[in-house]
Amino acid sequence: MKVVAVAMLLFIAPIGVVGSSRVGAITQSDGIDQLIAALYTHRWPGAGIVAVPMTWNFNFTEPMQALLDIGPPVQGALLEKLGDPMIQDHVIILLGGVGDERAVGPIIEAMTRAADLPRKQRTQILLYGNAALTNITVADVIWHHGGGVIVDHCPKDPAGCWASWWRQHRQLFA
Repeated sequence: MKVVAVAMLLFIAPIGVVGSSRVGAITQSDGIDQLIAALYTHRWPGAGIVAVPMTWNFNFTEPMQALLDIGPPVQGALLEKLGDPMIQDHVIILLGGVGDERAVGPIIEAMTRAADLPRKQRTQILLYGNAALTNITVADVIWHHGGGVIVDHCPKDPAGCWASWWRQHRQLFA
């Protein structure tokens, strides 16, 4: 954690020193791009539910934690990488932490496309998609948002359930 804090201080310092907001935005964008590039080289063991009531261990790598620490400004860059199978699972879980309604449709689309993936990869994409969408929307489509006892309301087609829910509720997020 100290390394991330130091990296963020070094990352933020040039923005504060430079008077131009345009240069600051470029510096932040470059930093985000570097952190996303680091997702390819920092092995992520994945996230999982470790206890009931529902308790997650996200096992975030340093680049993942740094992207979460930056917050909403990383959403656009993450959405651009959502189709990359090498880091798609990372991107989905990160969007669950920093995303807003603009990430909902793309995550549902990624979950729908997961039907063509090998079983293990499909299972991960659906699990992380359910977690991300539950966090962004605070909807009880699959599980109760606050955790608790796991009751999968839609085990056969979570992407379809989310798509149906999103069609009915999208206007509430605009």
